[in-house]
Amino acid sequence: MPERSTTTAVSTSWPLQDVVAASVGVKQALLTVSSLGFLSGYYMMPNQWMHLGWMGLMLASCFLVCGWQEMTEGLRNDVWLRAVTTWLFVLLVRSSVLDSPGMGIRDLWWGWFHAGLLLLVLGMLWQTALHQTVIKKLSLPLALMALLAAVVSILVFYVLDDEAMVGVRLRNWFVFGGWNSVCTAMTFGFAAVWAIDAWNTSEKTARLNCLFWLLVSVALVFATLMTMSRGAVMALTAAAVSLAFSQSWQRVLRPLGLLIGCFLLFQFLAPLISCVGVQGISDRLAIPTSEVTAEVVADQIISADPLARFIERGDTGRSIIYVAGLSSMISWQDWLWGKGLWSADDFWSCSLHWYPEHLHSVFMDAFVRGGLLGFLGLLFILGWGMLRALRVARRGEPLWLMLICFGTAGVAFDGASAFTTLSVSRFEMLLFWVPLAMASARYSAPDGPVKSLREITPHEEFKR
Repeated sequence: MPERSTTTAVSTSWPLQDVVAASVGVKQALLTVSSLGFLSGYYMMPNQWMHLGWMGLMLASCFLVCGWQEMTEGLRNDVWLRAVTTWLFVLLVRSSVLDSPGMGIRDLWWGWFHAGLLLLVLGMLWQTALHQTVIKKLSLPLALMALLAAVVSILVFYVLDDEAMVGVRLRNWFVFGGWNSVCTAMTFGFAAVWAIDAWNTSEKTARLNCLFWLLVSVALVFATLMTMSRGAVMALTAAAVSLAFSQSWQRVLRPLGLLIGCFLLFQFLAPLISCVGVQGISDRLAIPTSEVTAEVVADQIISADPLARFIERGDTGRSIIYVAGLSSMISWQDWLWGKGLWSADDFWSCSLHWYPEHLHSVFMDAFVRGGLLGFLGLLFILGWGMLRALRVARRGEPLWLMLICFGTAGVAFDGASAFTTLSVSRFEMLLFWVPLAMASARYSAPDGPVKSLREITPHEEFKR
């Protein structure tokens, strides 16, 4: 009589565990690739439509593989993300129901589409950031993408292009064939902050790895400075200073020293770069170099004295733009709930002698279009997210606080709308929402740096 099989439940559980582990690995890999593809849109994708197509493709893939329950986990488990969703929904309803000057039906549908896409992408990034390895998985590809974009852009606009000229303000060649210098600066600066954090936390790793991140950090900071964007310089400084609230002095002084060293070296090299640029303009216009005045240059090339030029440029008309925006709010309804998220720019720009395209401040845009409801809501969401990032930073992950401070400083005096995925300047989502969502995910993660076995209520969270 044949012996009875001795296979037990324990022995049959191994294949099931392997399948589950493989499934989890596939999901994490898909989320990482999707997030990298999303981030690459700000460095390598030629236009916003390709970026938008990638967002749709990656979201469809993530929902198909991970499932609706997992992709909406942030809404169920993260009260901050629910607050963002609720607040944005209220603004969308207000903009749809109440009067919005110059809004058409296309603006209405397009606005709802982009707001929904914004929330879906934030949910995906939240899910990605639940795993601590996200920093290591995203750091190197992001830094290399930004570095490649910077190097190629320098080669094209300084050497290879038919109108190449050494000394011109750097633009990202991959995006639109030459993205605006300010937009280029903000995105390069974002990658520079990520690289600086990788360098600042790599002192216990191999010396070669530490040297690699140091060189990448310096290169990306220099690429940012070559755009001659004051906003990016201010944002980089804010990111480095933010470490003082969460890290030891050694961790604070290293990034500050790196930035100060890069600033001083750029200030020292700027006269040489500017001299070559002036000679290039002189040759192109067939005029003596003595006639290449500031009016002729018109901020096309790097200044011989960047610090002085930063001061001389003043606010470049921003105060006039802000006054025009505030002057357009003529009723108490405008002050309470604004002109509407999709109201036409003509209602505030008609008083200006030029068309600035947007209000050059995410916060001013939120106030003019969303009133006190939009402005105070944005400040509340930002403050709450920054508080979470601070607690995460004090437990060993300062990157998110650095990125939030960089982004906040960056969008304070540049940028258009925080309520869409694609605005005129395009970088608001990267600078503002991405670090906030990821910081909130790291705060909420069961195995995250803020370890707690019980759920923390919003009241307890603000009290702690």
